Amino acid sequence: MDRVTQAIAAKNILGEDFYGGWREDDVGLFQSHTYQADALPGKITDFMGIRTSTHFHPWAPHYDNVVIGQLPIPDDSLRAEAIEYVALFDAIEKSMALSFSMAEIGSSYAPWTCAAAVCAARKGKTNIALVAIEASSYLFSLIPKHLEENNVDMSVVTLINGAVGTERKTLYFPRVSSPGENGGQASERNVDVDYLNRQVEHEAVQAYLVDDVLPSGIVDLIHMDIQGLEFSVLASAMDTLNRRVRSVFVGTHSRKIEGLMIDLFHDAGWELVRERPVRFEYNGNRPNVVGWTTRDGGQYWRNKRLV
Repeated sequence: MDRVTQAIAAKNILGEDFYGGWREDDVGLFQSHTYQADALPGKITDFMGIRTSTHFHPWAPHYDNVVIGQLPIPDDSLRAEAIEYVALFDAIEKSMALSFSMAEIGSSYAPWTCAAAVCAARKGKTNIALVAIEASSYLFSLIPKHLEENNVDMSVVTLINGAVGTERKTLYFPRVSSPGENGGQASERNVDVDYLNRQVEHEAVQAYLVDDVLPSGIVDLIHMDIQGLEFSVLASAMDTLNRRVRSVFVGTHSRKIEGLMIDLFHDAGWELVRERPVRFEYNGNRPNVVGWTTRDGGQYWRNKRLV
């Protein structure tokens, strides 16, 4: 079998995971965070024992009253790639002593804040500080329910209904009316058409700087998913990241952004731990390259200053 035939066969087998973002030796890390839990009607239960209201995932009603017990490799069959779990678990394992802190920027209903709270507590962390910031007022309203149904101690969580930007000012975010409406991008203008060329109504939101929304002290992890604004926001906060943040997982939304992010973090002396490229299809009817993305990429970076 020649190399071309081998490459085609591998792509057919691996499908969407052809570009990976995880390694075989991550399996043990995932196994260390498994937790047995029973299925419940109206809930989707994952391998960590974390429950999510089924209506939060209207595309997956078949998982209602089901435990998705398999490890999330290449993904969790629901919403996230393996690389995101690697980032969370690795950050918890490398955090100091009894402490763990994280900011989830662009949090939707805060699944990573919830997972961080649950998994860090199981690892014996008693000094936990978490921040979840979400621009959509509707998605923000789902966060307390998700945290409370997983018995998260709300005293360790700060919730912020807003956006993160390069300046403290008013931005505009697509108005959301159901959990299935993900992928909104904040805009400086109250426009009628978004980056996907969709007709949308926007709501005004307060924008904060990265430094404004971080827990105090050294932060173990930033998890960021802000639909195409990631480079400008992180570039504007690089001094803060270098001084205060141990690791960053960032969802990437174009090939251009991926390259810019690699230059930004590499030039600042960070280490790229895992990476998964964007998948895209050219679409000349959409106003910019972010709108071409068909599957988000991800990068997990570690700050070598704070190892």
